[in-house]
Amino acid sequence: MFAICALIRLALAALPSTQPPSAGPPIVTASGAFFAMSVPDLQASSRWYSEKLGLHVVMQLPKRDKVAVVVLEGAGFIVELVQKDDAVPLRQAAPRVEDNTLVHGIFKAGAVVADFDRTIEALRQRGVEVAYGPYPARSDQRANVIIRDNAGNLIQLFGQYASRR
Repeated sequence: MFAICALIRLALAALPSTQPPSAGPPIVTASGAFFAMSVPDLQASSRWYSEKLGLHVVMQLPKRDKVAVVVLEGAGFIVELVQKDDAVPLRQAAPRVEDNTLVHGIFKAGAVVADFDRTIEALRQRGVEVAYGPYPARSDQRANVIIRDNAGNLIQLFGQYASRR
C-alpha cells in the first residue's frame, strides 16, 4: 500500500497544481494525526483547510468514476478530502437525526497541538468558526476547542495536559 501511495505521489507531482493559496504556516502541529472525510465541494474544502489551517496540497487525484481526492498536509497533520458525486449529506441520508452522535460512526476528528494558546489566536485571526469552547486545561483534561470546517465537520484540537499532581 505504501509503495502504491508513493507511486501515486510521484505521478501526481507531474500534474499542474490547483492548490489554493495558504494563509500562512500550518497552525496544527501534530505527530501522525490523520483523518479523511467526504465533502460536497472538494475545491471549497481544500481552500478552507489551506487558508484556515495552513495545510498544503500534497496529492490530488483527478475525478475518476465520480470520485475525486485531495490530500493536504502540514506539520504532521494530514487531511484527506473525498468528493463523491453520489454522496449525500447526513441530514438527507438520515433526516430524523438532529445530533450526529446519534448515528454510529465518526462524528468528529482531532489532533493534539503543540501550542494551544497560539493555535486559538491563529484560528481567531483566520476567522475559523468555533463550535464549542475553548475549554481550559485542568489536571484531568487537556485544553481543547472544537471548530467547524466549511462543510460543517467538527474538528477538536487539544493542548498539552496541565501539570499533574
